[in-house]
Amino acid sequence: MASSSSSSAPPPPDYLHTTAPTLRSTQTQMANGLTVDLVSAAQREANFLRMIDRKAPLLYEPDVVNQAIRRYEKYWLPMQARHPDINVIPPLDVHWIWHTHMLSPLHYHEDSEKICGKVIDHKLLSSDEIQKRYEASVRAWDEYCSPEPYDFLASPTPAATYEPQSSYDIAGAVQRQRNFNYQASLPHYTSTKFLSDAVRRYIQFLLLKQTYHDQFLTPCYDFDIIWHTHQVHPLNYQRDCTAIFGNLLKHDDGVNDRSKGSKLLKGEALTKKLWSTHFDEPFWRRGCMYRGHNAPAFLGFESQDLSNIAYGDLHVPSIALKDIPVQREQLRLKLCYGNKKVTTFNADLSQKQVTKSGFSLVWQPTDSSSSASIVKFPFERKCSKDLFVELELFDKMFLQKKDLVRLIGRVSLDDLLPPSNSKSAHNVADVPLQTKDYEPELNARVTVTTSVTLNRELQLLAGEFQETPLQADTHLWFLCQCASLNRQAMQPGVTVHLATHTVMDTRDGTKFTVQVVHSAQLLLSMILVYGREQRLLSMAHLIGADSLPSREQLDSNLQFLPHLSSAEERAFVIVNREGDYAIVKGRWTGFVRKQEVQGGSGKGQKAKPGSPGRLLVDAFNLLKNTVQKLEVPTAEGSTLFVIGDAQARLPGKRIEVRSTATAEHIAAVFCVSTLFVLCNPDKVRARTECTSVGHQAHKWPLTLACGYGKQLPSNRIIAAGDCGGTEVVPLMFGLCATGCDGGACGACGACGACGACGGCGGCGGCGAYGENRRRINDVFRCDV
Repeated sequence: MASSSSSSAPPPPDYLHTTAPTLRSTQTQMANGLTVDLVSAAQREANFLRMIDRKAPLLYEPDVVNQAIRRYEKYWLPMQARHPDINVIPPLDVHWIWHTHMLSPLHYHEDSEKICGKVIDHKLLSSDEIQKRYEASVRAWDEYCSPEPYDFLASPTPAATYEPQSSYDIAGAVQRQRNFNYQASLPHYTSTKFLSDAVRRYIQFLLLKQTYHDQFLTPCYDFDIIWHTHQVHPLNYQRDCTAIFGNLLKHDDGVNDRSKGSKLLKGEALTKKLWSTHFDEPFWRRGCMYRGHNAPAFLGFESQDLSNIAYGDLHVPSIALKDIPVQREQLRLKLCYGNKKVTTFNADLSQKQVTKSGFSLVWQPTDSSSSASIVKFPFERKCSKDLFVELELFDKMFLQKKDLVRLIGRVSLDDLLPPSNSKSAHNVADVPLQTKDYEPELNARVTVTTSVTLNRELQLLAGEFQETPLQADTHLWFLCQCASLNRQAMQPGVTVHLATHTVMDTRDGTKFTVQVVHSAQLLLSMILVYGREQRLLSMAHLIGADSLPSREQLDSNLQFLPHLSSAEERAFVIVNREGDYAIVKGRWTGFVRKQEVQGGSGKGQKAKPGSPGRLLVDAFNLLKNTVQKLEVPTAEGSTLFVIGDAQARLPGKRIEVRSTATAEHIAAVFCVSTLFVLCNPDKVRARTECTSVGHQAHKWPLTLACGYGKQLPSNRIIAAGDCGGTEVVPLMFGLCATGCDGGACGACGACGACGACGGCGGCGGCGAYGENRRRINDVFRCDV
């Protein structure tokens, strides 16, 4: 957005150090100039981005992107130019390319005019509208684009790489969009209340752009997604921009360098300055800022290889019977694993024409069923058996079978399990059936859909914590930089406490390596889970108020979404190659210190007993959109906890996992154990110390493995200000003093900081550092 100038042109005004002009419009005038319902449209935008990330990550693959650009330019744009219909839904791959192209408005208008002679309009539709119009859209595509199939997975891959007609590098923009999608992927980006405030802030941003049209200004992610939403309504965006600015407002997503002195940092510093000058609120806002690192797909994660599963449970979510050879009144389908009967299905065929072409019977869980499968059974690869399928077709006379036809088939366990090098727990196996001792020979076919869950019994082999100086440009340095909430303190030689543990499956010997990394100075707590050959499978790290909103920013019916609303709450995000897996949040409750008898004459009086309290945990599964609440220990005193499909005891070394997402569940168990350490306000005890009141965390294997007694960013250490000389204003809680930009020194992460200086001098800000420090100490003071 920065304008270029010749060497003879005068330099632009230095608004950082000069008096700012008056805004050219009011907020009401600017709001009246917008012709899109940006709140509801932004919800659709957020859902569309989530669908691409979660349901169709294949659309980031270079070959798929290249062919999608071909389909977009050769078929979709010309089709819409000839038969414009804004309600026709493009194929998903084409829609993704179209969406990305529209986010460079100048290029989109130029390229659209060049390719098809006009600008093609677009609007975001609701899921109900998409469902209603899907079949008509497929027919419209087939009518114009045949033989090119609507489904991109069915499209034949041309031998030659397609040369795009667009001047814009759409393929490169797709990869940049993956990073943006991650920054705006947390569920509060669908909250009406959150987005309504984002629209208000977008209007303020437009006011700055209108007044300072020659300056490069940067948005926060909350109103950046609003800006994106506006742009993917291209004709509305053109009309609105022309009315506001006199021309189309440029959007440049290629400025991503966050190093010191970069264009992005300079633009952010100017935006913060102008924002504080013109608006009575901070630029920084909870849950709206840079999350500290790029999309996990770019961080070196690998998917867990599920092709070498030794044992577990085989689930059958659905069975389809096809090509039924003869007409009979009744059907019986029996499944046996080895010589053990698994299940039997029966069907009445008296009212059905089963031999009709295309007829099939499908068995799957009913809507009222709590199970995702119709049957499951355990397996062990070393004792592999076949699945036998027997089909009986017959008429019934009284209680006897008449005109019985029996077909049988079998499929091996290997064919039912995920194929070699598979990253998915699902598979589909075809089982041919044929008659035996029956003339003529008859055939049928059964399609069995399977999924696998593991029953891992894991044992913790704990290592010792070591003080480890970080070396620049190493893999550990990179991951610490991603996970630290005080990146400003990342300097070569800074020390972290690091322990390397082994978690081993006692049944098949599978090993996972778990590294726990802490630094109070860096505001860093990180859990790394590696598979074989040190392949990084999952990571968990602390997140703060730059990533999560407060309760007050969410609608009343969405209070269950992940948020941070008090100084005592701490939260971990668990990520893998696909993105965010879960958020695990904890806070301590019920801690009461023992109260001694007051005064000198305490004869006959007893001291009031204290209470160690307990950890309250909210686990948000971001894939299933579910919330699980647990207490450790329970009201009955049990230290056993279950999180997702894993369970463990703090005093034990055993972890049980009933999921193929083993690494993520190991990370979840370590998150709960680490939160127990971070949130516990009780004093730190030596391993030899005995207590009849406090928890025995100083002796429990899991809490020791998670850093109990080490210099880690616990509530207790932060409250005491004992963070290795770092003056900490915890961005994780967003508690900056009023009058300060609430993290102006890097709440957005652009400067590589975390807000640890509170926006009060680290970036040349307001200088109110000492006062902020005193106030934060007051906020974090605990009676311990």
